Amino acid sequence: MKEDSINSSRITSLGAPLIAFLLLAFVHSQASLVASLFSQLLPDSDLFATRFVGVALWLSGAWLAGRAIDTLVLNPVIRSRTGAPAPSILSNVVSATLFVATVFCIIKFVFERPVGGLLATSGIVTVIIGFAIRDMIADFFSGLAMNIEQPYRIGDWLELDGVVARVTEMNWRATRLITQSRKTVVVPNNNLAVRQFANISRPERYYRESLELVLNYTTDPARIENILLAAIHATEGLATQRHDVRITGFQERGVVYQIRFWVNDYTDKVRLRHRLAANVLEFISQAGISIPYAQHEIVLTRERKPRKERRINARRLLSRVSWLEMLTDDELEQLAAVAVAKEYDTGRDVVRQDDIGSSLYVLVEGVLEVFTRNEDGKDGSVGKIQPGQAFGEMSLLTGSPRVATVRAITDVYVLEIRREDLEPILRARPAIAEELGQIMARRQYLNEHSNDSNEVTEESEDFRSRALHLARRISHLFGI
Repeated sequence: MKEDSINSSRITSLGAPLIAFLLLAFVHSQASLVASLFSQLLPDSDLFATRFVGVALWLSGAWLAGRAIDTLVLNPVIRSRTGAPAPSILSNVVSATLFVATVFCIIKFVFERPVGGLLATSGIVTVIIGFAIRDMIADFFSGLAMNIEQPYRIGDWLELDGVVARVTEMNWRATRLITQSRKTVVVPNNNLAVRQFANISRPERYYRESLELVLNYTTDPARIENILLAAIHATEGLATQRHDVRITGFQERGVVYQIRFWVNDYTDKVRLRHRLAANVLEFISQAGISIPYAQHEIVLTRERKPRKERRINARRLLSRVSWLEMLTDDELEQLAAVAVAKEYDTGRDVVRQDDIGSSLYVLVEGVLEVFTRNEDGKDGSVGKIQPGQAFGEMSLLTGSPRVATVRAITDVYVLEIRREDLEPILRARPAIAEELGQIMARRQYLNEHSNDSNEVTEESEDFRSRALHLARRISHLFGI
């Protein structure tokens, strides 16, 4: 179907020049009749009429020849090799060559003047001009070659001498590019033809980027790799290709880790690199790991092997959980002292929907994905949990079954707060139950009215009733 359409367009493009040529050829064959008609209308105009028809015939022939070469030769051959139509610059070269040849033919055959001297003179002039504009000629033919080979196209991102820019225009003399800083770069075609450049958009538009950071020697590399992979998984917008983390060297400050990630298009590079870097900083901070700075340490004791256990500031993590914001420093210390650290491998469920639970979890390292069961009984993803976020509070405070399944998509490390850990604190200060009821009611309102934050009004009767109901459930469950 597509081939028939192309053939039809070829025939149509030849129609006008072919009709013009045949019509003028017929008129030229009747030259004596045309000359007599003109002489009757305008005395002594027979020679003018004959030459006029001859000039028109030669020009229409050049038009037909140029269109035929472009339609029947150039486009089919180049399309079969590159999959794209012949570049306009090549068609223009053919047309210009035919036009020059036609001018000489008109002088020779229509006006019956010798062209030998003209050719010799024009040849000398051509050599002089060619020497003067040799760089422009080199640009022209380089542009012609690159249009045929097509090492890049409009819209591609090129890296040339450390500058990355997008191709916006390709003409007979130069290629124009524009950087992400909106600066225009003009490169002569001859320079591009003889220099090395990288096409970031070929063969595929997605490509791999990297981000490096240095972390201390005392942290287990496997743990670092898991944290950094979790940061990648939590970065929305990255390509779906496989990302990885590698150790690339060692410095005085620590081990050099390289995060290799895939980007769908160069235009996303800066934005996604920023998001990933922010996630990396957040994730290693939540894990209690700091980025080392240049320092010198004098060791006066026997050197010990580095310990690989995690150093978690449980109190600091718990203080960031919104559900526990009403606790005092002493109460947070008391809760942190009894919190249980747990690890889950990739693919394991931390909690399952509809299970009975009595604990809250705070994610320390890794990434979790939340699934809920839909009408056909299959689990559908509804979001992700990142380090520092908590889940399971409804089961902890009210005894409700789990409302979703939470699954590890990387190796994860969590803190578990059990009901028996929180009970002494609530018994010592029963007013906490009322505050927890208000927090839970506010969260439920936000979930139900996510499209209109104005719906969450703590002064409404419905909100106060719901908060009171939840506070009573908490008090009843904890026996206060």
